[in-house]
Amino acid sequence: MRRAWLAASLLLSSCVPWTVRPIEKQGDPTADRAFDANAFVDTIWQSKVLPAVAAAPDQAALLRAPRTELSGAFLVRGSGRVLRLDTASRAGLLLLDFEPYDGRPDAAIQIGPVLRGTALRDALPFLQFSQFVNQLQFARVGNALNDHVWTTVLASFPRERLVGSIVAFAGAASRPAADGIVDIVPVQLTVTRPPQ
Repeated sequence: MRRAWLAASLLLSSCVPWTVRPIEKQGDPTADRAFDANAFVDTIWQSKVLPAVAAAPDQAALLRAPRTELSGAFLVRGSGRVLRLDTASRAGLLLLDFEPYDGRPDAAIQIGPVLRGTALRDALPFLQFSQFVNQLQFARVGNALNDHVWTTVLASFPRERLVGSIVAFAGAASRPAADGIVDIVPVQLTVTRPPQ
């Protein structure tokens, strides 16, 4: 009996009842290098990004609301009068006044060439962190979206004689600091009325 028990123990101990495998692609640096964020953005720009932004509500009134009422990142469109063009840094801004015009800035349109933040990535409802292998890929998508805005929307946007003009915009914004105004990353930006 003791020999039978010993034989059974040796037989069971020589078997491994589970298989050990590395987690597939998790943190795999080669998988990360293979991801091309710019190519990814190219594939979704026309089919997903532009339709989502075009369907954004006109939230000019919301952008004038107390900053505590704003949360997260959101898509927005509207129009405003250009009060000032601020190009003191590479993160250039157009300061806008919404109707009824009072001469005070209600929002700022980022005009680059450096676009700050990840508002566009975070406001698009079809982009989720869980779609990507890791945080680096998700961050690259945010940068690639901003780069695409610069090359397709802002690089050729006319900057002469903007003060006093009316511009229409559609894009993404995020909640600003308590003492700041909303920054908007524009996906569409046009001058609808030149200065008078």
